[in-house]
Amino acid sequence: MEFTGSVTEVGTNVAKVCKGDRVIGVCPTGAMAEQCIIDHTMLWPIDETIPYEVATVLPVSYGTSILALQHRAKTQPGETVLVTAAAGAAGLAAVDVASHVLNAKVIAAAGTDEKCELAVQKGAVAAINYTTQSVKEEVTKFTGNKGVDVVFDAVGGDIFREAFNSLAWEGRIVVVGFAGGNIPSIPANQLLIKNVTAMGVYWGRYQDRNYSIFSKSIMSAIQYYKEGRIRPHVGAVFKLQQRTFHASSVRTQCSDYCERRTIFALSSGHGRCGVAVIRVSGPASRDALSSLTGLRPLPSARVAIIRPLLDPRSGECLDKALVLWFPGPRSFTGEDCCEFHVHGGSAVVSGVLQALGGLPGMHPAEAGEFTKRAFQNGKLDLTEVEGLGDLIHAETEAQRRQALRQMSGDLGELYRGWSERLTRCLAHAEAYIDFSEDDNIEEGVLNTVDSDVHVLQREIDSHLCDNRRGERLREGVHVTIVGMTNVGKSSLLNAICQKPTAIVSPIAGTTRDVVEAALNIGGYPILLSDTAGLRETSDIVEQEGVRRARQRFNQADVVVVVVDATELPTHLTDVVHFLQDYLSKVILHKPNKDWDKFSPELADWIVVCNKMDLVQMEDFNKLPVILKEHGLPRVCMLSCKTGNGFDDFLHVLGEKVEKMCGNPLSGNPSLTQARHRLHLQNCAHYLLQYHQHRELDIVLAAEYLRMALRELGKITGKIGIEDILEVIFMNFCIGK
Repeated sequence: MEFTGSVTEVGTNVAKVCKGDRVIGVCPTGAMAEQCIIDHTMLWPIDETIPYEVATVLPVSYGTSILALQHRAKTQPGETVLVTAAAGAAGLAAVDVASHVLNAKVIAAAGTDEKCELAVQKGAVAAINYTTQSVKEEVTKFTGNKGVDVVFDAVGGDIFREAFNSLAWEGRIVVVGFAGGNIPSIPANQLLIKNVTAMGVYWGRYQDRNYSIFSKSIMSAIQYYKEGRIRPHVGAVFKLQQRTFHASSVRTQCSDYCERRTIFALSSGHGRCGVAVIRVSGPASRDALSSLTGLRPLPSARVAIIRPLLDPRSGECLDKALVLWFPGPRSFTGEDCCEFHVHGGSAVVSGVLQALGGLPGMHPAEAGEFTKRAFQNGKLDLTEVEGLGDLIHAETEAQRRQALRQMSGDLGELYRGWSERLTRCLAHAEAYIDFSEDDNIEEGVLNTVDSDVHVLQREIDSHLCDNRRGERLREGVHVTIVGMTNVGKSSLLNAICQKPTAIVSPIAGTTRDVVEAALNIGGYPILLSDTAGLRETSDIVEQEGVRRARQRFNQADVVVVVVDATELPTHLTDVVHFLQDYLSKVILHKPNKDWDKFSPELADWIVVCNKMDLVQMEDFNKLPVILKEHGLPRVCMLSCKTGNGFDDFLHVLGEKVEKMCGNPLSGNPSLTQARHRLHLQNCAHYLLQYHQHRELDIVLAAEYLRMALRELGKITGKIGIEDILEVIFMNFCIGK
């Protein structure tokens, strides 16, 4: 919703505000009003039951304060909070929130005695006139020289530095900058020398950048007001000179909020079923639920009730359904949501979807849009989003366990822990750069950084050296069957699949392309490939088949080499030489291979001697031991025709697959995505560069730490995720 008009002051007389006006609350001096309005295009919905004078100050002042103190600084009951500019709109809101919502002890700093008194009336236990008193000295008196835990600052300049110096040794400082004003700054490394966590909450537009207030902070402000926990103070009211606006929606603006569509979709999958779930998310969810059910007021949150669903246009009954109401932010997407659990017939589902589509502001959801909104509203990080996607597509028990663990946040927690440690290393390195010459930093800080970076590098390298367990489990272990023509490769494929997947005939070269089958062996996924027989041929079609067979062989995780048992020599010693020759010349194309020592490339091979029903070999049970002594892979003796030995082969194959994938519930969570591996490899590279440049140029070395931190942030979506969001969400189905 665009606004290009002007702003006029109404003052504290809210009687001048007419129903339908857009208003915004500010401090008595009128600061920030016009800039806040003109720099934005979208407005926040405020419940029409809230008085206008209160609605004017909730979004800007209380939204900022709740975001800063509750969500960013995580202020705890009993902690001491210092609020600068405590008589301004945000300052008074901060005093109110800290005192009456977070149960903290508040010390207020303001520019006059009258403003100090106003802050005390709002809940501050003490107030400081910073024009006549030293903030640092007065805080020392009030706290018994202990300092404060949290500073909420919206002033900057000398008062900001005094507030910073009032912090305890370990504390948090939240810097609030408003659109059009001067955002106060202080070197981050100076903050971290004192073991202080610095957080920015910038609202509006500043130096060509947009800063945000999150919707959950606004919703919390509304809820706290309704519960009587906060008492908003009205300084002045500004009215926008534009009246094309619905009377029930008094709003103020926020840069991270785009006028969201309300979306709907079938979330339970298509096709006939007993029950189908239709999900709705967005600002019009409330109206959609009321329109289809006739419920006013809405049912209790997260309580299922049975109601007839009526077509809003015709009044026709569509179905009798189970309906649920999930007001934001306590919903999957973080927005207002509702669900209709209807009977799963296609006519019923189609009728309800058409009824929803006919309501104003309703739009069919795009693929993955519900989950994308959950990510944007902070309900899930990117690793959790990917875990949810994997859970939806999981086909085996092991895949389900791994996806569920990732969706629960285990993998994201591991990466966030690394990010926090690397952030501390970077801060100490920068502190050393800026303050080492002034003796303001303790000795040995760089040695600590070196040690911590080295430990972190080892952990990341260990995480990367996982033999692709998580990725193999997610995508399936590639098992390729290779061998000469007519040895029974296709028969083995059919036996494993328990159906005629590939054509079998006595004609050599029947299989000329790769035949694939996705299977579940012992709860682990495999992608089984039958290939063309390996031989020299003049047939150009078969030549292409052989080329593809070798290509798939080179890409395989597990190689199953099939040998015709009728061609084996009768003596065990000769069998060893026969198989060595077969593997060297036919499979590996290495006629001169040295078999005196074991080759790691053969560790994931299985040799299958097929057609054992046609041979009489004495002591063939000793063959596996003898082959192992000569550096040959595990051997299985079986007959695809009779089935003898087949169960032993499946057991061996299952063991190899399980070993490759590992137990998804034990140890640290595994890498599951190629992009995770890429970012971690880049991170490890930058950490190595830090060590190489540490003695040469500490400034450049610190920059490598920053680049490593950025790579970790890209995994969870903290930073730099714009170019990968669409790739992740496009793989979701509609309605998820």
